[in-house]
Amino acid sequence: MPSSSWSDTVRAAPGRAVTWRALILTSAVLIVMMTGVAVGAGWYAWHHLAARVTLREQQADVLLPESLAVRASVTQGVTVRIDETLPVRVPIQQNLVIPIEDEIPLVVSLDTVVPIALDVPVKTVIHLDQTVAVDTRVQTRVLGVPLTLPIKAQVPIQADVPVELVVPVRERLPVALQAPARVRLPEPIRTRIDTVVETRVPVQEILTLPVTRPVEATLRFPQQTVRAGLAELDLTLPFQALSVGRSLPDLGLSVP
Repeated sequence: MPSSSWSDTVRAAPGRAVTWRALILTSAVLIVMMTGVAVGAGWYAWHHLAARVTLREQQADVLLPESLAVRASVTQGVTVRIDETLPVRVPIQQNLVIPIEDEIPLVVSLDTVVPIALDVPVKTVIHLDQTVAVDTRVQTRVLGVPLTLPIKAQVPIQADVPVELVVPVRERLPVALQAPARVRLPEPIRTRIDTVVETRVPVQEILTLPVTRPVEATLRFPQQTVRAGLAELDLTLPFQALSVGRSLPDLGLSVP
């Protein structure tokens, strides 16, 4: 091994020499690696870690949003007052049995032919008081000789003739009349109703309705700042949202 000065050669171990150049190069590599590790750790912490800050007994100005969508469950019933006139359509499909117990007044019109078959007994006395004209020929015998004598005269007749006979009547008699009548129906009237009844029903009622499903609503606030006191506030802030500033001892906060 050639000879060298002590300033150029450092023996790290017996039988092996380390030069300053190798030492400086190794130190530079270690510094670069440590810098890379530090940068990587810082980048990871900057993007994935957060700082936790706890504030107690602080005052804050809260700006309410213009609107806020909420979904709430209502445990109590909702009271609704109805004072309306509602149109109603009621379909009716039903079989009805209607008993009619009272007599029904009617006007009966009759126009028909009535057959008549009667035997009418007649018993009376016919009084005759009249003159009967006689114009005939009479056959007779005079002294045994048959003769035909013409007779023409006026014969007065006064008598009471009893008549007793049965007169058969066989006729078809037309009948046309209108007369009031009262009719009683022994059986009830059976009918079917298939219709739709349209009407308007006034409704004045107070109803308590249960709410069985969550209610979606939008809350609207006045656009103003509300002063609020915070008893305890636990904040988790990403490192990207942090900045460095001077400390305020009275509030325990920092101002950038």
